[in-house]
Amino acid sequence: MKTSFVTTVLNEAKTINGLLDSLQTQTKLPDEVIIVDAGSADATLDLVKAHRLNQSSMIRIIKLSGINRSQGRNLGIKSAKYKIIALSDAGCVLDSDWLARITETLMNTSVDSVAGYYQTTTGSVLSQAIAPFVAIMPDRFNPKTYLPSSRSLALKKSAWIKVGQYPENLDYCEDLIFAAKLKAQTRMAVKADAIVFWEINDSLKDFYYRLKNYASGDVQAGYWPHLIKIISVYLRYLVFFTAPPLFLAYLFWPIIKFNHYVSGFKAVSLLPLVQVTADLAVMRGALLGLKLRLARVVK
Repeated sequence: MKTSFVTTVLNEAKTINGLLDSLQTQTKLPDEVIIVDAGSADATLDLVKAHRLNQSSMIRIIKLSGINRSQGRNLGIKSAKYKIIALSDAGCVLDSDWLARITETLMNTSVDSVAGYYQTTTGSVLSQAIAPFVAIMPDRFNPKTYLPSSRSLALKKSAWIKVGQYPENLDYCEDLIFAAKLKAQTRMAVKADAIVFWEINDSLKDFYYRLKNYASGDVQAGYWPHLIKIISVYLRYLVFFTAPPLFLAYLFWPIIKFNHYVSGFKAVSLLPLVQVTADLAVMRGALLGLKLRLARVVK
């Protein structure tokens, strides 16, 4: 069965070649590649056009400035020629067997969607410390509760239609909401060996804004499992305000929880800083998300 690969890009000149190179070396190649560009101002599209995959006329570029990722993915899937859709993101490198493994289960007519897995790649002590805060680490992976990111996902176009497509009113948390609907409304299989490698940025600023945006999206979407976690962050700092010594003890918690994911004293010593940065990002993002949610209600 033929497959369409869909991805969205916006100023991904630093990462797009890594994705396309890994796509070209798949043991099973897609039958078409659809790249939806949201208005890149860098060399992203020049690199796509110059890539060897494009020489075989496999790549189809769709440009529509100002769209969000949900709109881009929906546009790409709607434009796809084939019934099987595979999705990943720039910033990821696909394992050579990823496409073969994530689509093979869809050949079974009883399966509508397949959740692939991802592993982090880290190039610095800071990215090592950040990784367990943004990814599901291998020892915490539970196929029964796992919701896939759209960096490693495949589905039948009919499943995309059934669940109402990606939520275009959300700029963040959109793939989580979409995945939750897929899991609830379609027959989803989990393929832990369909792996993409996600490079973690070693910027604390980028990490802060990523988690702020995640929290904002969670609140706007009203995603209760994450809202409970957000509320717990506020509650713990309320406790710290009344009992400051507990905050000092709290700084050891990320070391206890995550030290086995990092190597070396420097990476371990960064864990408390990353934890506090994450907490501040979540609290600010939640307030922003609440503001935007209320603004929609007022309208």
